[in-house]
Amino acid sequence: MRPPIKLRWIYTLLVVFLALFSVQMGLFVARQMEGGGLGVALWTSIVFDLIIGYTLIRAIWRITAQAYLSRKSHQLFRSRKHDKLTKRLNYKYSNLGTDIIVVRDEAFVALAIGMRKPIIVISTQVLNMFSDDEVKAILLHECHHCRNRDTLKLFVMTLLTEAFGYWPIMKPIFRYYQTWTELLADRFAIRQMGTELYLASVLLKLSKQIKTQHAAAVHFAASTMHYRMLQVLEPHQTVKVKIALLRPLLASLTLLLLLMMGGDT
Repeated sequence: MRPPIKLRWIYTLLVVFLALFSVQMGLFVARQMEGGGLGVALWTSIVFDLIIGYTLIRAIWRITAQAYLSRKSHQLFRSRKHDKLTKRLNYKYSNLGTDIIVVRDEAFVALAIGMRKPIIVISTQVLNMFSDDEVKAILLHECHHCRNRDTLKLFVMTLLTEAFGYWPIMKPIFRYYQTWTELLADRFAIRQMGTELYLASVLLKLSKQIKTQHAAAVHFAASTMHYRMLQVLEPHQTVKVKIALLRPLLASLTLLLLLMMGGDT
């Protein structure tokens, strides 16, 4: 099964699973409001209320934190904007169809930001550190994130993972999804460049200094670097991203069944 199709199936599985759980929670709340909660065991009622409260608090916290961090990031990047280089790169790569902002920073910064209209942010250090072809490979990688709305999709996945973090199935699916968004962005850059050479050079240089980078500002996290290196070094081999799904899925289904049985008592 092709990775994009597999990702859709996994995403669909996650949505269906959470939808079933949300419906069960909604039915429980409805029975409580109608006074039917008196027939439910006290401990069951407490557990359900705690789960619902935890989910809502984590979801609200993530949305609020994301809004705050996004606003602060935009302000920071705008204040460090290098106008001359920004104009130069937007002119040079106008065919990408994505706005680019160059910021003054001595760290490696290359990322897509924004959900409604994503843009690429790249630091002056990136322009100094890499050749023109390597910079183009980086921009193509981030351009794919913008075109594919990965910033929005990853935010939704992060929101669900944090809000429903008590389900064992959430974290492995999130890691798998995150890894493949990076691999697919790399594939796009390789296709556009016509060679793996420049992206491989970028990844090799970054792998030597990834521990010193600002993880929040880089799409080159250590957790995905291994698979990304395999993809560029062995382009004719199929990259198999490991995902331990069976046990977390069984544990999550068992927990869901227990909650459904408890809610019906």
